[in-house]
Amino acid sequence: MSNLLKSKFLLGVMIVAVMFVGFGALTASAQQPVVSASDIQFAATVMSGSSGQASLIWQKFLNGYSSANLVADGQFGPLSGAALKVWQASRNLGADGVAGPMSRASAVAQINSGVTAPVGGTFPAGCSSASGFSVTTGMPCNSGGSLPAGCSSTAGYSPTTGVKCDSSTGGSPSTSGPLMGGAGSIDSFDEIAQYSSEEVGEDEEDVVIAGIEIENSDESDIELTAVRLDFDVQPGNDDLDEFITEVSIWLDGEEVARVDADDFNDDNDWTRTVSLDSGAIIRMGDTAELTVAVTGVSNVDSGDAGDDWGLDFVSVRYEDAQGAVITDNTTTSSFAWDVVDFATATDAELILSLSDEDDINEAHVIDVHATSDTDNVEILAFDLEAEGDSDIEVKDLAVLFTSSAGLVLTDGVSSVSLWMDGEEIATENMTAANGTAQTETITFDDLDFTIDAGDTVTITVSADLKSILDGIADGDTLRAQITATERGLFDVEDESGEELTDGTDVTGTASGDAHGLFDNGIMVEFVSSSFVKNSSDTVGINETVEFSLVFDVTAFGDDIWVEDTCIVGTTGTDVDAVEVSLDGDTNGDNTTCTDVTSTGDQGTNWEILEGQTERFTVTVLGNGGEAGAAGSPATFTARLNGIGYNVGTDAVGDTVYAFDLTNFKSSAVTVYDR
Repeated sequence: MSNLLKSKFLLGVMIVAVMFVGFGALTASAQQPVVSASDIQFAATVMSGSSGQASLIWQKFLNGYSSANLVADGQFGPLSGAALKVWQASRNLGADGVAGPMSRASAVAQINSGVTAPVGGTFPAGCSSASGFSVTTGMPCNSGGSLPAGCSSTAGYSPTTGVKCDSSTGGSPSTSGPLMGGAGSIDSFDEIAQYSSEEVGEDEEDVVIAGIEIENSDESDIELTAVRLDFDVQPGNDDLDEFITEVSIWLDGEEVARVDADDFNDDNDWTRTVSLDSGAIIRMGDTAELTVAVTGVSNVDSGDAGDDWGLDFVSVRYEDAQGAVITDNTTTSSFAWDVVDFATATDAELILSLSDEDDINEAHVIDVHATSDTDNVEILAFDLEAEGDSDIEVKDLAVLFTSSAGLVLTDGVSSVSLWMDGEEIATENMTAANGTAQTETITFDDLDFTIDAGDTVTITVSADLKSILDGIADGDTLRAQITATERGLFDVEDESGEELTDGTDVTGTASGDAHGLFDNGIMVEFVSSSFVKNSSDTVGINETVEFSLVFDVTAFGDDIWVEDTCIVGTTGTDVDAVEVSLDGDTNGDNTTCTDVTSTGDQGTNWEILEGQTERFTVTVLGNGGEAGAAGSPATFTARLNGIGYNVGTDAVGDTVYAFDLTNFKSSAVTVYDR
């Protein structure tokens, strides 16, 4: 045969091979290479029409080391032969479709090189490198790589694969090949249960409101071409475009159609057949999800918000591999949905709560000065949580300030401020604008800070305090809190700009304790508790338990003398003693306070020098006789309620400390009446 005839023959073989491979590669299921060099090396010669183990080995090899996508079944038919010829040409072998010794040697070399990607897979159809021209299209091999096989431009359809030549250039989903199989049909339509009573918020885009699962038969690939939708309306609703602006249809998460909502409003029928973009293909035996999404109007009318709508998938039109166009009714149930305001759709809520900053919120003593101000004293810490799917903008916050009866707020406080993340975000003067000397609500406006959806921020309220000279007396108190009344003054918006409603979208309260203001006094810190139980098995001798409560006392402003005696009581008001009680002593006659000891010097009372800290222990005895009947249990918990002390001289106490003593207590111990 002349060289010219050989060239023409090879060209014809390559064209046929590419057409077969292009057709077969897009229909057969991909097989991963599971062959080794020795598998190929010792395989028998294979050609079109061969069958058996050697044919299976070569099919698996071609799937992994060329552009083939064959069904590896050991039957080396025309598609396998065409794929072999393309691979041989890419390896500069004679493309005769016979896998003999030279083909085996080249395959072994390719496997050993570790190159598993198909050779020439990134070059245009008919090219094995970037040089020369394609044997199938005639186009230069260094161009057109982004076009489908068989295409020389974006116009028309590929002669080798049948796909549109513009299908790989972006835009709507493209097919991955022609439809294969015989006569097609859809086996079933099933509702996707997760889409039930969906809410669409104002201006929310592409909210999925309904979906069906389509199960294709095993006989043919199908391409969905249209869907008929009925936006079933509940009585009293009008015009779909007053609720939504767009309707989009999606197949397995890929958009296949988008139309304006007012297209459904002809004669108030709300029904339309929507044509789908090409490429909405479900392969034979596969299942796909077809969903419908809508975009809400930017400002739903308050009278329309919450109105119920429905959506029915009436029918689906599709084409099978033989070109038959079929329309199937879905017979699925209607999906309920509605359009609501943005806050409702996103479940936006601002939740107010007291922060866990106990050292700020629990009652404690604040050291003020005789003649100078004390600035930036923290008196309340609260949390704001943006719950839901919307960011929340806080514009205004209000806080209630309360002083004890003897202190006019403007005499004790010059200004108050809000702090977040260590930064001051607002400050206001204390003005007593409402005319009530001991209470004042301060509104911090123009805050304009945003809390991201799902986040929580902590805000601290601080006060600049005046002096004793200005009107504060030792023992005056100051409290900051946010009750429902102050919360009602908040100005809070979701990210759409809609104001959140107090009590519904803005909830919670935050109330700190009243803090004591002292120029001279004590700070107290709880250290520990312990107990010794005296058991008894003798009738008439009750069990007892002796508790020890340990706490540290620090003096400020002057030397302090703490009372060296203790009494049993619950009011925390006795200036002449350390006051204790037993929880569980309902009779009130089975508790004895036995002793108060200290590391400080003792005169008439226990001395604490200014700026020094001394440790105290108070001992409390509980008697099991509380139980009444023999063998009955009594459970006691010892508690510290007040500390009497005197400022400046070792004398009978003149002041009582009763702040933040809630946790100054022991564990519970059970004793028995014998």
